[in-house]
Amino acid sequence: MDQRDVRAAWQKFVERGTLSGDVRTTVAESWRRSRQHRIAVDRAQAPLVAEAELFRQRSKHAALRHAARCALQNSKTFLSEAGSIMILTDPSGLIIDTQGDARVIDAGRAVHLEHGGRWSEADIGTNAIGAALAESCPVQIHGAEHFCTEVQRWTCAAVPVHDPSDGELLGAVDISGPASTFNPQSLALAVAVGHHVESVLAQLARQDKEQLLCDFIAKRASWATEECVLLDRRGAILHATERGLRAMKDSGLNTDGGAPTRFLKAVAFEDWPAKLKEILPHASFELVKNGSTGVGAIVVMHARRRSAVDRNAGAAREARARGDATMSVPPRTTQASSAAAKPPGNKSPGFVAQDPNVQAVVRRVEGAAARKMPILIRGETGTGKEQLARHAHAASGRTGAFVAVNCAALPDSLIEAELFGYADGAFTGARHGGATGLVKEADGGTLFLDEIGDMPVVLQGVLLRLLDDWTVRPVGGSAFKVDVFLVSATNAALDRAIAEGRFRSDLLYRLNTLEVRLPRLRERCDFDAIARQLLRKIDPGCEITTAALARLAPNHWHGNIRELGNMLARLTLGVSNGLIDEACVDAMIGQPPPPEPGSLHDVQRSRILMVYAETAGNVSETARRLGVSRNTIYRALGQPRP
Repeated sequence: MDQRDVRAAWQKFVERGTLSGDVRTTVAESWRRSRQHRIAVDRAQAPLVAEAELFRQRSKHAALRHAARCALQNSKTFLSEAGSIMILTDPSGLIIDTQGDARVIDAGRAVHLEHGGRWSEADIGTNAIGAALAESCPVQIHGAEHFCTEVQRWTCAAVPVHDPSDGELLGAVDISGPASTFNPQSLALAVAVGHHVESVLAQLARQDKEQLLCDFIAKRASWATEECVLLDRRGAILHATERGLRAMKDSGLNTDGGAPTRFLKAVAFEDWPAKLKEILPHASFELVKNGSTGVGAIVVMHARRRSAVDRNAGAAREARARGDATMSVPPRTTQASSAAAKPPGNKSPGFVAQDPNVQAVVRRVEGAAARKMPILIRGETGTGKEQLARHAHAASGRTGAFVAVNCAALPDSLIEAELFGYADGAFTGARHGGATGLVKEADGGTLFLDEIGDMPVVLQGVLLRLLDDWTVRPVGGSAFKVDVFLVSATNAALDRAIAEGRFRSDLLYRLNTLEVRLPRLRERCDFDAIARQLLRKIDPGCEITTAALARLAPNHWHGNIRELGNMLARLTLGVSNGLIDEACVDAMIGQPPPPEPGSLHDVQRSRILMVYAETAGNVSETARRLGVSRNTIYRALGQPRP
């Protein structure tokens, strides 16, 4: 319909309550709902929530904001010329993020199309955000199709975002602008962005699941005589024995529906221990975290009748669970603790450094750590940057905690509260008793800033102020000094970020007193040592043959050590005799791809590993067949010469 016809139909509906048959069904149904909500057509603005409420909702939906972050940042470039903005809302239609044309963002404040504005149909009548959330489908609303006259100056296209795991409505992505900028392709763009956000959420869920499984496998031996249940952050059961489910049913939970613990999804993660203890009094719990974000929990269903020895052991485990209920597992990495793989001088048992280049990096890091010099670690995702940071912490001899901060996951509005904490009653909705803050937690220890290259610009300024005098100023509290050893890590090209104005050069100079780079897994010569170390951590009772390692090594390993750890974890699930052999690897990944053209190191190592497998692990025979020294074979195998 022409806008004049739409306006005439709207006028008729407002005055008489009758609808023209030419009005789109989506618009007509939304107008009806707007009337049922008693929305006045002259309502000039959407409701605006208080700052404290916005703070709570942005924190509550941090995972959604993180998944949409890249799309929002990119929209600033491609929407600035289109006179439009991209908006992210929570399930109630509350705007929690905006990005795009700065002029349109300013204009949107007139109707509260901004952070904190509520855009459900019950708040401001027909609009794309409210209609998309109400009908759970993509919607485009243009000009006079809006219910309120002031909003008819706008055009918008929105799509709902759902949790890929269970279909729960998480929020909406919207593209809005003045009515004169109407573009029918805006809806297609919104749909594409919505699918992207859901795919990122699905990928994060898969990574969290793998982390949970790896952690569970590594600890399963500790509860060999107990029944265990593995829960993800949504309360879904990832793994449970039949007797474990029976024990839950005996505790009053209905397991017939398959999701007796789904209610945990609505419970704050820090409240899980109390809630689980309330419903499962005979169980103990270990919460698994990815940085500061909850991933899931291991529930140990202790038998009610046990010997005195068993009761004492169970009590110790329960006390340990209560005292360390927020146990943090390093983000999506796998550590091992075998002394055999630890090179001389390596104080961190989880970090393998038999490659000469890595050993040189470790020596430099140890020297800087002893003098508390700020260290910047570069390297691709999964190369072990956090493991090296933990090694630096161990080498520093500091007795305080190692506190890891994912800079990319810190929302702008929560930066100061997360880093510096806040006093009791600092703002409406503040947690009773206040919060310590991450920097204070690292006092006397090490503060690890991960993904420093993705740090929001606002946080960069806050961090610079902290580095000036190491004075912490909690929100609503008194300032105090801290003693912190600073280690940062990034896989981003900081030089390019500085040139583009996304990273401050003065901050880089404060972070990289020592700068080191970790090589990719396929560039290292200690692949076998790393793999065996990871396997000991994942499943101490499982072994891997040399031939199997030879099959694994030539892969590209774009995810580096993290990808290798995940692969080994999957392999352990597919063996019944505790041995991963060549056939197991072939069944999982097939024949290894040929090495990249021009990669002489990969070609040589692949050839050495193949001959080594053919000779059943005979180093002398391998060296004789290839016409090289035994030292060359040991270097390729990542093993010290005996």
